[in-house]
Amino acid sequence: MNAGKEDVESVISRLSSGTGPHRRVWLWAVALLAIAAVLYNPAADAWFGGRLLLAVRALAAGADGRGLGIVEEKTTCRDGTRQLEAIVYRKPKSRSVCGIVLVPGISELGCYHPRLQALSRHLAAAGFLVVTPDIREFREFRMPPQAMDQIEFWFRQVPTLDRNVVKTGLAGISFSATLSAITATRPRIRGQVAFIFGIGAYDDPLRCSRYWFASGPVTVGPGYYPTRFYAKWIIMLAALDLLPDERERFFLSSVLTNLLLQKPVPEAGTWLSPLGSRWYRLALMREDQADPELARQIEGRLTSELYAAITPANAAAEVRCPVFLVHGAFDDLIPPDESTRLSWRFVNAHTRVLISPFLTHTHPMQKEPGRWEKVRAVLEAAHFLYDFAGVARQPR
Repeated sequence: MNAGKEDVESVISRLSSGTGPHRRVWLWAVALLAIAAVLYNPAADAWFGGRLLLAVRALAAGADGRGLGIVEEKTTCRDGTRQLEAIVYRKPKSRSVCGIVLVPGISELGCYHPRLQALSRHLAAAGFLVVTPDIREFREFRMPPQAMDQIEFWFRQVPTLDRNVVKTGLAGISFSATLSAITATRPRIRGQVAFIFGIGAYDDPLRCSRYWFASGPVTVGPGYYPTRFYAKWIIMLAALDLLPDERERFFLSSVLTNLLLQKPVPEAGTWLSPLGSRWYRLALMREDQADPELARQIEGRLTSELYAAITPANAAAEVRCPVFLVHGAFDDLIPPDESTRLSWRFVNAHTRVLISPFLTHTHPMQKEPGRWEKVRAVLEAAHFLYDFAGVARQPR
């Protein structure tokens, strides 16, 4: 069984190809931006923003950052009775004054995902101290609100990891992007978070859930599943306690986990109850099919507890630090409108949103963006990163 999902951590996936006329457009756009930045903004911010832009360019080209000479080390700290781990990235013989706690999304690799590691190395090369927590629950495809305890814990640990760091921001990918924003409002760290950077964030978990369970046009071939099913399977895992039979829960847990891992799915046995068979069909049905009644039961189970705990509706107004949200224009895991709607909630914070066609592989109709669309997207990305560079460099 194959799954046609993209890795959650591959949100920043490709800019232009960097060859031929595309390369000329790229160089022209960067040159134009550089001139504008020097004329209207401090040169240091333009230089730092340029470094970030080049880092994104390298990531888009598939660079893993191993040749950047970044020091990577696993650190272990105890929080009460729990032993927590994280990976720390730093530039050797360099004083990082700004730290980032970069929280991975939900995947079996977690902080060891190659794309997250590449992003961390490039951020470290740009001058950040990067801390990527190893949140075990995320690696088990679970999404407990208690994960925010670990995010807060590692934020408070940053000064102990590098005494030169004077400011630290929170960043997250997909599910953890919004979770990081909520964590930033916790009383113990609220006044210390320098910025929030979210990649592919959600605004309303219930609205997203209805999108994940809804039927739609067929976009992939037989044996494959659309990207949004990745989230549907995780939601189903979280609601398995709706099934009264323990054996069925165990079986369906293995089915959903295998789907998430792109492994062969066990056949449904005749021993499954009608309800268990219905869950099995919901997990494997084509994207043009749906079971609205069962989907509503799952939503009802999660709305009062899980969804209530991970919604940013109440916390967002408490955010005071700058917020930067990035989203792929054609993202079909979490729609880009979610980041836009989320930005409206930060009524007391400077907020920037970048919705870019370059954060997905191709146009939905399998057409590359036109030349001027590419130029505009590059300039928008450069302006966005320039603004972020100013915040990252600004003294506390």
